[in-house]
Amino acid sequence: MYSLDLSKILSMKKTILANGLKVILVHKNIPTVSIALSYRVGSKNEVFGQRGFAHLFEHMMFEGSKNVPHGKFDEYCSIAGGTNNAYTTYDWTSYTMTIPAHQLELALWMESDRMFNFEISEEALETQKNVVTEEIRQVVENYPYGKWRELLAENAYSEESGYSWEVHGTIEDVQNATLDKANKFHHSYYRPDNAILVLVGDVNDSTMELVNKYFNKPIPADFEKLHRHTGKHKIFGNKKAEFKDNVPHAGLFLNYHLAGFESDDVLKADLIANILGNGKSSRLFEGLVYEDQIASSVGAYVDKREDSSLITLYALGSDKNIQTDDMNSLIKDELKHFLLNGIEPEELQKAKNQIISAISYEIQYSYGIADVVATNSLFFDDDSKLLQILEKYSSFTDKELLAFGEKLFDFENAVRIDALPKF
Repeated sequence: MYSLDLSKILSMKKTILANGLKVILVHKNIPTVSIALSYRVGSKNEVFGQRGFAHLFEHMMFEGSKNVPHGKFDEYCSIAGGTNNAYTTYDWTSYTMTIPAHQLELALWMESDRMFNFEISEEALETQKNVVTEEIRQVVENYPYGKWRELLAENAYSEESGYSWEVHGTIEDVQNATLDKANKFHHSYYRPDNAILVLVGDVNDSTMELVNKYFNKPIPADFEKLHRHTGKHKIFGNKKAEFKDNVPHAGLFLNYHLAGFESDDVLKADLIANILGNGKSSRLFEGLVYEDQIASSVGAYVDKREDSSLITLYALGSDKNIQTDDMNSLIKDELKHFLLNGIEPEELQKAKNQIISAISYEIQYSYGIADVVATNSLFFDDDSKLLQILEKYSSFTDKELLAFGEKLFDFENAVRIDALPKF
């Protein structure tokens, strides 16, 4: 049995500041400190008129604050010998930095300044609106098969759900962003009582003194009351949508709803997806690519979300004569075979090994530990969600997975998206 008990190999100290900010210090004998500052806000928290604001804010948080002018955040970090990055999901946004330990105070000052003293110009806002718009064009509108996830969002969830649009949002809403709207969004979510700060590396008691110095400040008076997202995610199944794209061959994307990422069902689905569609020895690859030669590419993965996750199985046709109905029929045949004939011990162990190895690789490095600890602790007060995850993956039996698969793959409750060649 594998066990991810970080408390046995790492010294972890936790506290909650008076303003609600969660802080976790993880000591490692290295001369650097990796920082993860994660906010509990993602595209799910947006409404119509704001679609894409969370992603836009990921960019704007580098555009300036009261004491760190436009363009200086990256410059100060680089000159100090550090690196930084950020990413946005449906449910949270995270800012990461790794910096030499003796430069930690600089990093904490910069992060606190853009939390408490966010301040950008109209010019900076317009710049990032155009950057995000161009990104949407590149990765969605002009990317082969790129539009399928937008159709999935629209067809898998009701309009009142924040999951009914993609993280990147819409060009229309991004372009209509104003400074007033941006400041209101920041004041609503970019605040200490909606965030967690994790520091991994050369940290000690004096580190907490620095954290208190820069982060233990009252929430600014103009910040409105924090409202957690409580919108209901009405989900749809047994739906089909299609779009025409500038692609040579048809593509099929089959999607089934799952529980939120707090459920062990998501871990079971991870193993099933690995067996079905990860690599050249997977069920879908052997069936649709090797044997029937109907697809040139196949795969399966779990899209983990806080309230309503999805498992996706996809196939891209091997030539222009292959129809989406052909691929749909063969994928369903593979699923039926999987559920009827069971899982071989070797493929189950392989799936466990691959997932466990991927997680273990991530936590080899201080920035990986910071990110994993931050994202787990942001949503769960119970650290067992993190500390026991490898053991849970390792413990599932083939019977448990098949019993879950029987419920998961309801063929009359899938959300199907077809991508069709324009010509």
